Amino acid sequence: MEQISVEGSVGPRALEGRVAGPLWSDVCGWEDLALLCGEEDLAVGRAKLDLDRGWSGRWSATWKVGKTKRTGPVAGLNTVSLTGCVPWRGFTWHTRQFHRPGLESMLSTGRQHAFESHREDQFVVMADFTGEVEEMLSQPFLLNFEGEGGQREHIPDFLLLSGRGRWLVDVGPAGRMDDDDLMKFAASSEIALALGWGYAVVTGWRPLTWRNVDLLYSRRRPMNDPLGLKPLLLRTARAAAEPFSFGELAASYEFPALARPVLLHLLWHRQLGVDLAAPFGDSSVLRVAKETVR
Repeated sequence: MEQISVEGSVGPRALEGRVAGPLWSDVCGWEDLALLCGEEDLAVGRAKLDLDRGWSGRWSATWKVGKTKRTGPVAGLNTVSLTGCVPWRGFTWHTRQFHRPGLESMLSTGRQHAFESHREDQFVVMADFTGEVEEMLSQPFLLNFEGEGGQREHIPDFLLLSGRGRWLVDVGPAGRMDDDDLMKFAASSEIALALGWGYAVVTGWRPLTWRNVDLLYSRRRPMNDPLGLKPLLLRTARAAAEPFSFGELAASYEFPALARPVLLHLLWHRQLGVDLAAPFGDSSVLRVAKETVR
């Protein structure tokens, strides 16, 4: 967790006031696609915290480097290196458990990352889709904080590092978070704010976005291109008079069935863009990516 400077606020307040409209896949971030716990709900949990003077020195975090546990005040988390850190809690699998843990590979980090539920798995995929995550750690540390009932504990779900700074993320299904959950999420929000990190509680995804990203996910892996369709289709797209559709671009090649998986691959890798908030099909409008191709 080496020091990373963050320009401005990237916390929950910075995500308010998003306007409805196209969600172009070539420029959106995971937080643009997510439904987030509101500031009003976090305020309910914040009221249950002990935030007296010097709280950041009293609250502590314990993380693991290999099999070694290390503890320090949350005020010093920016000085802790992430190198060698492992998830705080081990992941197990057995037939009678009610949650769904697993490992999800990320192209952006080149590693597998643990998750404990289907919703957490969705978050890992969405974060990977943005292509901006440089490192991610599941269950990064055990937070000890002061709240209603005395000393309390919470393990955040993910810590992300990117060029935009770092984000602490919890995943909590909408309608299933009680006041105790909100207090724990508010504690995470407070330490993120104090450290200059972003913080979000992801409660779900904007309509159709997960379905569309899941479709593109099927073609995210590196693929052989013996026919040279990637550069051919990109040249055709750049030469086309916008707007043009997915079906039209596929039909520009003599064998559209071969072009379709290549187009999905280009969409995942953000060389082409599509509106993720609209149903995906042959009529979906595409555009050449607005940002430099990665």
